[in-house]
Amino acid sequence: MRSRTSERLLYGTSISPGLAEGRAFIYTDIFLRDHELYTIDTSDIKEEIKRIEMAFREVTEDLKASAERIERELNTHMAAIFRAQIEILNDDVLKREIKNELETELINSEQIIKRVFRKWELRFRQLDDETLSCRADDIIDLGRKLLSALTGIQAHTLEHLPHGSIIVAKRLLPSDTVFLSRKSTRGVVTEFGGPASHTALLTKEIGIPAVGKIKDVISIIRHRELLLLDGSTGHLVINPEDKTRRRFQKRIYERRSYLLDSQKNCLGQCVSKDGHKIEVMANVSCRKDVESAFKNGADAIGLFRIENIYLSRKLPPSTQELMKEIEKTIEPAKDKPVTIRLLDVGGDKKLSYLNHSLGEDSFLGRRGIRFLLEFPELLYTQLNALTELSKDYNVRILVPMVTFSQEIAMIREILDDLMANSSDGKKIPLGAMIETPAAALCIDDFLPYVDFLSIGSNDLTQYTLAVGRENSSITQYFLEDHPSIMKLLRMVVKSAGTMPVSLCGELAGKFDTIPSLLENGLRILSVAPSLIPQVKQVVRES
Repeated sequence: MRSRTSERLLYGTSISPGLAEGRAFIYTDIFLRDHELYTIDTSDIKEEIKRIEMAFREVTEDLKASAERIERELNTHMAAIFRAQIEILNDDVLKREIKNELETELINSEQIIKRVFRKWELRFRQLDDETLSCRADDIIDLGRKLLSALTGIQAHTLEHLPHGSIIVAKRLLPSDTVFLSRKSTRGVVTEFGGPASHTALLTKEIGIPAVGKIKDVISIIRHRELLLLDGSTGHLVINPEDKTRRRFQKRIYERRSYLLDSQKNCLGQCVSKDGHKIEVMANVSCRKDVESAFKNGADAIGLFRIENIYLSRKLPPSTQELMKEIEKTIEPAKDKPVTIRLLDVGGDKKLSYLNHSLGEDSFLGRRGIRFLLEFPELLYTQLNALTELSKDYNVRILVPMVTFSQEIAMIREILDDLMANSSDGKKIPLGAMIETPAAALCIDDFLPYVDFLSIGSNDLTQYTLAVGRENSSITQYFLEDHPSIMKLLRMVVKSAGTMPVSLCGELAGKFDTIPSLLENGLRILSVAPSLIPQVKQVVRES
């Protein structure tokens, strides 16, 4: 039988790429700990309700502060996680259930909160919808916060994490990831959570390597054991032998040197070995992304997602409000081209202030342009705002989820009418996002109406391979470089002729696939700002 101190290799799922060496920090959830249980009299109910209400107020204030901090330091999309939790706390059904449970069971508030929130968590986990079942993490996170408030626990365990730690946990929830920083956190290992989890979103955003789906991980690993973590492959080594550790440290050194070299050259022109000039653009959603993009050598903004502006509000923005929000974001772009995608909701994104249902098979329903044509007031607000912005900025408009040529023809007509009435008569370039096999196979039908094309590889993969991109249980089938996807890319580029075609989505930032993308004729890649220097370096070596 092997000793606990001998080297062991575990296999998990990649959540966030990168390499890390560090000591294990075993993190256990307050929700799993024992709490005092005692009965109360009916005369105590009023006092217990007061305790719960105070806890709700304290947690709400904490969530607001977290949202503001995340929005300031990262972006609005991440902050929306905490705002969504505030909405759950305001749910009248939840509050009634807590009150009824208290009056029926006559036990202390800590136990009531654990019971009610555990029930709600189970209800969400049992839903046959990946997006909704993920909300169970939010439920249990809120229950944990309320327990901390009730028991008077002020400091979070991860707030004073020892330097050089790799966090090992069953799962990390939003209130945990707030405390992650590159200074103290080398990496993250979890039992639950895949590429679409909260952990994935935040660890990728701040550049911390992470691995998920390692069963019984907090039982297997001991506190302060030495770990080697490969976030790109999902591999984890426990108690590495000296030779294994030396090889890994060499990989870390080589990766660090490569990143430094690519950063030094990031502002230079990007030309492949066979002499093709490749444009490397950025996908952005906030001003900080835009600033980072040009600091890292972006040639332009290839995709600006405006969903955050809509999702973070209680009412849809007016034309002027939308203009100001977009201008505040793209101001650092100056005269560089900025491709702004029209609102892309539907699928897993719902606007709370509109009376619309995502319905069954939401990713196959009213998404992108389909949604906008059904709510024309939203469409006109965006086109009016972008028309005005085009007077001062090099704006290009991208239409999401185009399937039929009639859809893009309608947008072209509306846009041309708006531009004809504009004082300067300037023409705004219009593009179609190619995200379905139907669109990829019928490029010729779109050419009369567009000035450029942008391939969304994430959705194109989802719809071609029939694999839900948010479904962590079948991630092994989500292969963005599958031969069918590469054939579709080649067909789009060939059919487009001289028209510019960009590729955005995760595939554009996969370093080992870039040579194949270039071979298939792609000359414009749009990636996350942090990846731009490395993508340029890979292109120059290809």
